[in-house]
Amino acid sequence: MLFEVEDISCDKCSDKIEQAIRAADPTAQVTVKTDEKRVRVEGVLTAAQAMAALAAAGYPASEAAPHSGEGSDCCGGCS
Repeated sequence: MLFEVEDISCDKCSDKIEQAIRAADPTAQVTVKTDEKRVRVEGVLTAAQAMAALAAAGYPASEAAPHSGEGSDCCGGCS
């Protein structure tokens, strides 16, 4: 799942975000792109659970477009 998190500004934010997600799902893989203000979460959490964990940590999030961001192989035709 890919989320947009506008309040990311530094590596300390990244650490807090990773801790918040892993508190809810210790097996989650979390990738924070500070410069893009995006967070990718892979694990057992639903999008709603991940967003709730982020919001509780002070980082309200919204779901990013499904085929966007670094690593996407989308051609852009579905956007």
